[in-house]
Amino acid sequence: MAKVNDDQILQAFVKHCIRQGRSEKTIETYSYAVEVFRRFLNSKSRHLVDVDGMENKDLLEAFIDHLRDNGVRSFSRFNVYFSALNHLYSYLEYDGVIKQNIVLTVRKMNITSYKKGAAPAKRKIIDVERMSRFLNSIINLEDKTICTVLVKTGFRLDELVSLDVNEINFEDNSITLKDDGRFHKRTNLKVYFDEETEHLLKRWLARRKMIANPGEPALFVTESGHRLHDEAIASHIVKWASQFGIHDKNSKRIEDHFTAHNFRHCFTTYLRQAGMSREYIGELRGDKPKEVFDIYYHIDHRDLRKSYLSSIPKFNVY
Repeated sequence: MAKVNDDQILQAFVKHCIRQGRSEKTIETYSYAVEVFRRFLNSKSRHLVDVDGMENKDLLEAFIDHLRDNGVRSFSRFNVYFSALNHLYSYLEYDGVIKQNIVLTVRKMNITSYKKGAAPAKRKIIDVERMSRFLNSIINLEDKTICTVLVKTGFRLDELVSLDVNEINFEDNSITLKDDGRFHKRTNLKVYFDEETEHLLKRWLARRKMIANPGEPALFVTESGHRLHDEAIASHIVKWASQFGIHDKNSKRIEDHFTAHNFRHCFTTYLRQAGMSREYIGELRGDKPKEVFDIYYHIDHRDLRKSYLSSIPKFNVY
């Protein structure tokens, strides 16, 4: 069989996913993950077809190191990438382009989930005063806004990436995620933000008008005007955290890293320290009910917003 190039592989893979009946969102996620891997391989002058058989496992292992260096730490995020790659290479094996799909074997040997038994390492939490200094150390307006929104809302990275401008409501300072089934981990889709976040968002929106492409709905965009993806955001956060001294990229201990997900941990900790009830914190985080009581207990969002505004710390972001 003639050797196919990366573009041909990606086009054929998308058609395969469509033929399988995959959802539009799944195809978008798979395509993005494979494209990230393709760019990584190309940076080493290698191609998608080169990952064939265990003699080439070093390429996948190097990709794992690359993701970790760029802030990917959670099993769930690794799983997104490797699920996409497994589907790609299963298809390529089926189609005779490669001889052996090794993705699942490499994942099993190199990526483990604490949910399967091991206790999770505790993520780094920085206090309010240090968080204030960290946020103000970020000189790029978009990155500062991103970090502030993360620590003020507790959003997961994929939730932040999905944000569109029209999801922001400045009348009650709230953000309501689209109810399109993408966020299966989140129950409550509405969160709130305070006045200093409002000020920062409005500054960013004024700047965004100058660079976003016509018709682009995304809240956070690249300099070329397209939606900013999670890999870029994760990389930016790691860069600023490294410069500030709270992220050690050379350490393999999760306690020595500060990535996008650390903001969610800080958000939870700050609200708990302020005395907010676990039920309200869980609602803002979008956690699924764990007990029968939680299913039948309905939270009044007027009280939730009031409690949030009295509990979320001020960082004096300028």
